[in-house]
Amino acid sequence: MNRLLLLLIMLISQLMSSQNLKEFRTLLQTGEQSEKSAKTLIKKSNTAYKSTQEPIYAGFLAVGNFFMAKHAFNPIKKMSYFNEGKELMETALQSDPKNLEIRLMRLITQENAPAILGYNKQIKEDRSYLTKEYKNTADNDLKIYIKEYLKL
Repeated sequence: MNRLLLLLIMLISQLMSSQNLKEFRTLLQTGEQSEKSAKTLIKKSNTAYKSTQEPIYAGFLAVGNFFMAKHAFNPIKKMSYFNEGKELMETALQSDPKNLEIRLMRLITQENAPAILGYNKQIKEDRSYLTKEYKNTADNDLKIYIKEYLKL
């Protein structure tokens, strides 16, 4: 009976996490074009990260900051958002270096960041890692997205 209860709790937790990731992924898709979506992504991922300390939410928070750097008008504010995003992204990857989704977020960010900012050192490393490892994920949505992004 205890095993069944534990299994049920794990399944519910996994389902809730999956639904939660879909919401964050939707905000990622709209955040670059919508300042409102970028702010929502920051708010939700900050709350999730503070309560769970899971690196994936630090990655989402980082991307939200990168989006806000794009939306900000003031150059000082732009750099502030960008630097905070960069720091959060690297923290997330230090905590969970094998996380495909965080690696993908960093890859996309580095490929799109202006070269003058110098945030482009891990492009080859991330691209290579994702190419080798994407087949091993159980997350079908992520697998498809990586495959399409890398044009595999």
